[in-house]
Amino acid sequence: MGFRVYAKRLALPCLLLLACVLRPAIAGQPDDVLRLGGYELGRGLALGDSGFTLGGYATARAEDTDRADPRAAFSHLSLMLWWQGSGRFRFFTEADLEDAFATRRPRVEDERFLALERFYGDYAFSDAITVRAGKFLTPIGRWNQIHADPLVWTTSRPLVTDAVFPGTATGAMLFGTLPIADREVEYAVFQALGTEWRRKPAEDPFSEARGLRLNVPLDSALQIGLSLAGFEQEGRRDERKHLFGLDFMWRRAGRELSGEAVYRDSSEGAEQVEKGGFLQAVMPLGGRLYGVGRIESLRVAGSGAASRIAVLGLNYRYARAISLKAEWLRGSRLPDGVSQGVLASVSVLF
Repeated sequence: MGFRVYAKRLALPCLLLLACVLRPAIAGQPDDVLRLGGYELGRGLALGDSGFTLGGYATARAEDTDRADPRAAFSHLSLMLWWQGSGRFRFFTEADLEDAFATRRPRVEDERFLALERFYGDYAFSDAITVRAGKFLTPIGRWNQIHADPLVWTTSRPLVTDAVFPGTATGAMLFGTLPIADREVEYAVFQALGTEWRRKPAEDPFSEARGLRLNVPLDSALQIGLSLAGFEQEGRRDERKHLFGLDFMWRRAGRELSGEAVYRDSSEGAEQVEKGGFLQAVMPLGGRLYGVGRIESLRVAGSGAASRIAVLGLNYRYARAISLKAEWLRGSRLPDGVSQGVLASVSVLF
């Protein structure tokens, strides 16, 4: 029996054993901040008195799945530079070196690539109105806007947050917070103008798009989000797509329940409809160790049945800026490029 078969059979027992071993060792540790002299890991490094700060994150990833040989890689090395002066203007940029090192590169999109994730300037008129221009993360759902590896619970990304719409847009956005009916409602209105800056090889970017996102806090624990967008992509400029999305986040006492659902129609008819969603739960197991479970479904355009995935894993947050993850994925009717098996990663926010 090969290594891959053993890994799949032993994945869940190993994760549970890891939880039992680590739980007494990490319980009662009060401080999750790491400092090197005057530098706090995860806060970025101030560059003198210039107003610029340098930060980023790095991820090492290992995987053993049913469709390929085991693989290890430095999957992300992201550098962020931002400037915040005493006035209303702010600048931010992020460059991400993807697959800087990998033991195996089976597909063209797995080649080493320096991605320009973000490059924009903000001008804040007030808390209610800020204007952003440049390249930014598409404001659809929650995951896409906080997807940096150290900030999410799993090594894998839900299908519906990656396949239904481009992750970045180049254009302009108006956003802010408005007091409505005793609630602080967050909004974002964006317009993508095409001509994607430094596009990723595997992504079909917007040729034109406009959209709206609202996030409404219902109480101290629960938030509800709504996303609307209409767009065309460079690969098929004659096809018009309309997207409707709902999402939520509930947090209390270390527990978390979240989810997103998306429906995207097409001017090409019902065969090009895409729809799906995910539901994810996080439970503290003691100290800095958390259990994570997720179920997800996605029907891609042109397919008769939906892809389904179940994820069960652990996340050990050694510090606020460092997380170690291990998870087991099982699915059916998986799309190309997605496999079931065991994933693990170590991520550091600096």
